[in-house]
Amino acid sequence: MKNLIFLCLFFTYTCFSSQIISGKVYDQENKYLEGVTIGIIGENMGGISNETGEYFININNIDKGKTLIAYFPGFETFKIKIEDFLNLSNQNIVLKEKIVDIKEVVITPNKIIKKNLGVRTKSNKKYCGYNSKNNKELYNEYAIKIKNKKHIKIEKINLNLSFYKIESPIKLVFDIYDGKKEFPEESIVTDYLSKDINSNADIYNNIVSLDISDKNIWVDDDFFVSVRAVNDFKGYCKLPRKQYGLKV
Repeated sequence: MKNLIFLCLFFTYTCFSSQIISGKVYDQENKYLEGVTIGIIGENMGGISNETGEYFININNIDKGKTLIAYFPGFETFKIKIEDFLNLSNQNIVLKEKIVDIKEVVITPNKIIKKNLGVRTKSNKKYCGYNSKNNKELYNEYAIKIKNKKHIKIEKINLNLSFYKIESPIKLVFDIYDGKKEFPEESIVTDYLSKDINSNADIYNNIVSLDISDKNIWVDDDFFVSVRAVNDFKGYCKLPRKQYGLKV
């Protein structure tokens, strides 16, 4: 099976003399949302909300007719044209909880065969990922597109690392997107999929594994799996660019 590999929305956070949008992200109960990805569709800039829901993004030299997007697992994707967003009284964002229509699952006596989908290689001369000495890297999100035409349940996410050194805890957040479009846009999960890595001992054979068998995530078509770091940490972890290779 041939896999198409992409690097998802490549976000950076910069604070210099330029046009900055800032605000806070809440849910409908007025609670702060941490780890929300905010960006501009088709542009390599944006940011992630912090523990108090605050975000900053630089829109200097960006066409104000383009669309701002904010997304977070379990919530509806927020979209608005930049020019309309700037005309609002403030740039706070309220995300609505996603209402999911749970489809009936019919159990048949057919034998279940478990397979690993994606790229398995760990070695590669080109890398992407996270390094605490490079602030820009801390706000990147990376994704792989999986080709699929069957009704399958996703039970585990395995993230291959080329090399790593964890000196203080890092939280990785995973997401699964509909693969009907060229790039990730609409999340299909309702749960916050995260993995806390406290030390090198939490990584086995260069693989970070997240068991999501209890989340009941089913797909019938192509899909993306993404990863991003949502907290400051000390150290680095690098991914093979062969898996996560195209910048949006």
